[in-house]
Amino acid sequence: MRTSDLPADVRSPSRVTRAAHRAVTSDAVRPARRATHRPRTAPPPEAPAPVPVAGWRAGHRRAAGRAAVVASILTVGVGWLLAILVAGHVTLSPGARMVALFCHLTCLVVGFGAVLTVDWFSLRWLLRREPLGTVLTAARGAHLLIWLGLVGLLVSGAALGPDTSSGLVWVKLLAVLVVGVNGLFLGRVRDRLVAVQGRPPWSALLPGVAAATISQLAWWTATIVGFWNANS
Repeated sequence: MRTSDLPADVRSPSRVTRAAHRAVTSDAVRPARRATHRPRTAPPPEAPAPVPVAGWRAGHRRAAGRAAVVASILTVGVGWLLAILVAGHVTLSPGARMVALFCHLTCLVVGFGAVLTVDWFSLRWLLRREPLGTVLTAARGAHLLIWLGLVGLLVSGAALGPDTSSGLVWVKLLAVLVVGVNGLFLGRVRDRLVAVQGRPPWSALLPGVAAATISQLAWWTATIVGFWNANS
């Protein structure tokens, strides 16, 4: 008997067409693949962005408390008063006086030059030529130079022995005191601006503008009066 005469359900498996065999095989394998397929795990949730601490951005120092500000003002006032008291008891030789005068002018260049640099960047920010971060960075970098210049002016000025009986000398001395106290206020304003996220409102900028104006007036007053006394 030939194989072709047998019923279709008892024929040899070898006669099954390749297409049917592939279909049966794929149907048998697909469920297994689906069963062994592991679901993808969800990615871990992203950590929340750190919240910036007030008064600390881009390496700037924290805002000083009221007690620290009061202590700084008292320190500036005591140093200013000591310089005046010591000035009347200092007598220098002509050579030492020339050295003290040179140090006095050098400290003026360092301190006032640093102030002008910061105010120049502030003006460029008002004209929308520089970002506020550049102004704050310049102020932070010039902070030490400003105070070194101011302290040097007090020490060298006391060594020069100013005539405290002159009204113009007292105008210069008061201008130097205003520079010191106003500088502390400017540092506090800068710390507040650092703590503001985004563009600060004008209510936060007006104190800085007023303090910068006072600083310029005081520095120029001390410089002009000192020049006038030196040539009178």
